This record gives sequence, structure tokens and C-alpha cells, in this order.
Amino acid sequence: MEIYGNKEAVNRLSEYRANGRMPHSLLFFGDSGTGKRTLAFYTAMLYLCEKGGEAPCMKCLNCERTEKRIHPDVIYIDGEKTSVAQLREILKDSHGASVEGGIRVYILSEFQILNRECQNALLTYLEEPSDKVRFILTASNKNGILPTILSRTALITTYPLSAEECETALKKAGVSEEEAKKSALTCKGNLGQALKALENKNTGLYFAAVREYAEAVLKGDEYAALYTLSKLPQTKEDKREPVRVLITETAKLFHDALVAAEGGKASCGCDGGLSERLAKKYSLSLLNELCEITRRFSDIAANVYFNTKSASDAFTAGIFEKVKG
Repeated sequence: MEIYGNKEAVNRLSEYRANGRMPHSLLFFGDSGTGKRTLAFYTAMLYLCEKGGEAPCMKCLNCERTEKRIHPDVIYIDGEKTSVAQLREILKDSHGASVEGGIRVYILSEFQILNRECQNALLTYLEEPSDKVRFILTASNKNGILPTILSRTALITTYPLSAEECETALKKAGVSEEEAKKSALTCKGNLGQALKALENKNTGLYFAAVREYAEAVLKGDEYAALYTLSKLPQTKEDKREPVRVLITETAKLFHDALVAAEGGKASCGCDGGLSERLAKKYSLSLLNELCEITRRFSDIAANVYFNTKSASDAFTAGIFEKVKG
């Protein structure tokens, strides 16, 4: 297992291990795609590694099985798909003996999605921790997580890579140099999002829609912008994905436009030329306002659950209220 970036997080984990003070519960939080899940399994290795040390050896049976996601005492729970009844049933065994007689590790992903009842179910176990159980939580942000849980966990933030680090990681994953450089810039160093975008056959269609949408903004044609939204390609896996991509990528274009207007180089969005045209058309004050609007809607779109019709209509109305006003 190779950890890209997140040196501060890895260093903190090494310090915990070196001092014999590995926490009973940790929370990794940061944007989607910044390595939270990888760090969670890396931490599970630290708990279970047969050789000890400040880092897992990656070679013992426990490390190998944890990396392959097949260790019987590493239980992964997807917060997006878990009900309170299911969580209680899973946790019921946490105070019992582990399968192999050692430590049992629970990894709960997207913890911020779990409702208050689910979080309270876990809180019971955090308040009276067992020496044989460890909890690792991951969350896109801390909002919505009970303060009583936050106070009982070690908090570690994850961050995107630099564009250069992301490009290197993508090339190691077999991506061509040209695609790696483009994806690293487009995704602002977010390795997880870059890999997901490269795997998604609709990415090119989404980016084409983003360009079409931006052209409509440049022309002041709100109808054309709404029409672009109406014909976004749909996916069975995640019906919110097309709108999410359009909103977040449009926000990047306006961010780049502001950077260009201030004399910098457009480097984050899917079309630097479009951002430069936006920079020439609108004033700095208006671009600041547009960046604020699009950033706010990007935060909304980053949530797993949001109303696509309401969000996209409000997004478009907000932009055109500014550019026409």
C-alpha cells in the first residue's frame, strides 16, 4: 500500500505508534478523494501488524490481508448504506472475542451521513472502549457529527496532493503522461477524483456540457444554460453525478477566471481559454461574487444527497442574476 501525500497524517500515526499511544478511535476527515479510506486501512495495519514499528511492515499475514480487504477482524461499514438496526447488529459483537484472538478494527466510512440515532449507537461503545476494539471513522466534513463523538476521537485532516504529486501518482497507476497532467490540474490534485474521472466514460461528455454552459453564460443566454442542464447524460449508478460535475467544474472555471483577471494562470478548470474569456468579460468584483455563488453550490453538490432540479435551477438563477444585473 502506497500513501500519496498526507505526510502530516502519516507522521501523526507514526508518533502514536512509537509512543505506544495509538488511540482507541480516530476520525479522518477531508474532501472526497483525498485518501481517507486508504489511511483508514493503513491505520488498521498499524493496529494489527505482527512486527510492530512506527509503520506497518506490509509483509506479514495481517498486513497483507488488511491491504486486500480480507482480514476477518477488519470490519468495513459503508455509512451510505447502513441503517441504525444494521449498525447495532454489527456492533453487538464488538465486545466479544475477535475471530483470531487479537484486536478487532471497525472502519465506518462517510460517518457524517449517519443519522443521530446511528451516531448515538456508536457513542455507547466509544464511552466505554474495549481494549480489544478500535474504531476508525472517515467523513467528508465534521458537520453533523455529534460533539460527544468528536471529543472522543483523534481528529486527522486529509488534503489533496499538489498537481505534481497527483500527476506522479496517476502515471504510477498506468495513466499516460498527457492524461495524468491534464487530470491532475483539472481535479486540483485530488487523486481519488482524478482516478474516478478517468474511469468514468461520461467524463468527456460532462466537460463538454460544462463548456457549453459557460458559453451560455458568456452570451447571457439563460435559456441555453438551462437547456444544457436538461440534456446532461444520465447514469444509473448516481443520478446526481451529472449535475454535481457541472456545478463543481463551472465553479472551477470561475475560480480560474478570477485568477486570470488578477494576472495569474488558469490551471484548475477543464478549459483555461474559457476562463480567460470570462476574465476579460467581467469585472473583478463581479467575478468575486460569481466565485462565491458557485463555491457555495459546489459545497451543496458535494453532499451525497441533494435535489438536482432545485440545485441546478437555483445555481443558474444565481449566476444570471449577477451577470445580467
